[in-house]
Amino acid sequence: MTNYTISDFISKLNIARRNHLKTIIIKPSRIVFELLKVLENLGTIRGYHMLDEFAVEVVFKYDQGKTVFTNIKVVSTPGRRLYLSILELYKLKDRYPNEIFILSTSHGLKLDIDCFKEQLGGLVLLRISF
Repeated sequence: MTNYTISDFISKLNIARRNHLKTIIIKPSRIVFELLKVLENLGTIRGYHMLDEFAVEVVFKYDQGKTVFTNIKVVSTPGRRLYLSILELYKLKDRYPNEIFILSTSHGLKLDIDCFKEQLGGLVLLRISF
């Protein structure tokens, strides 16, 4: 039984990165599909496809034998949610200038760059290090 789908998904990604796996198989959910779309558009994974209704295969993207990302960290958990306004997001980005944040906004999942353009705040889900 899983308690938090995002944490389980991200921990599988980080374990696969450390073990230099080419693909992993995960359980699908709506939030996982949204995160996969964002990660694919960002270029951190090569792609994904459905194996059946209970399994999704995620294909990693490698550059010179290493994954494109160095670490993905879950920022908000069910016990500790981090909601930020656009001003607080600017301060967070100043603290971590080389990292990308994925936020859940009223317009769906967005990268921090898109939130700056649209002047949106929201729930900070992930922090991706390159």
